[in-house]
Amino acid sequence: SADIWRSKRTSEQFPGHLGPSVFIAAIGVTALTTDWPWRARSAIEGKLSMWGGGTYVAGEMVNRLMEGTHQAGVLKHYMRHGLHAWMCLFVFCLGLAFLQASKLEGAAGARLARAPHAWFASAWGWFIWAHKQPNNFGVAMHTCTSIWITMGALLRIFGERNRPPREAGACYFFAAYAFFGGQMGLTLTAETSHVDVGAYVIIWHILPCCWLLAYVRLFLPRAAEGYGAVSLDDEAPGAEDDRPRGSINL
Repeated sequence: SADIWRSKRTSEQFPGHLGPSVFIAAIGVTALTTDWPWRARSAIEGKLSMWGGGTYVAGEMVNRLMEGTHQAGVLKHYMRHGLHAWMCLFVFCLGLAFLQASKLEGAAGARLARAPHAWFASAWGWFIWAHKQPNNFGVAMHTCTSIWITMGALLRIFGERNRPPREAGACYFFAAYAFFGGQMGLTLTAETSHVDVGAYVIIWHILPCCWLLAYVRLFLPRAAEGYGAVSLDDEAPGAEDDRPRGSINL
């Protein structure tokens, strides 16, 4: 079994990966399962971002203080080793941007509501680049996370305005599982067990894929117009296609 408690460093990575994974998954699940208008979605994503980023920063600060680090030492620590905390503070600021967008009128608010996804994807890419990994398993899983988040951001930015961002939500769902599987305790265990890197990556993609396929099969056709099952008659020559043009269906 995976020994995520083998050292202080690996045990700290468990909540450090679980928390962001839950946050990313929450963004994905709400995009998949809800038909909120853009203003309500922006407000809720803002609150999720502020809660997720703020909770991590506060927890990290309390942890350092409990370790006996004095006030000047805390600032010095964050300037030298605070990559995770600064990233979460940035997520908190994105939450403020989401909330501000929800209060703007017209097209300006709708555009600003999409922008934080692009900012997050860009910052996440730099975060992963600066976050060195101990082996190829960690590199592969963190790279996969970046790819999924980038795809989700692109779909949110260029997707149809009047449709729920379900395709983007699926990307964020994959990203959440990939990031959780990239924690050091799991990747070190995979390395010592002589698991193939490619197999490890694919295995961590199978579970979210199964969940998404179950959702598409059982719930999506009844929850969303345009996602119903396609019959043979629908594909016949000359049959009218009433699905929205330009959409990317799962």
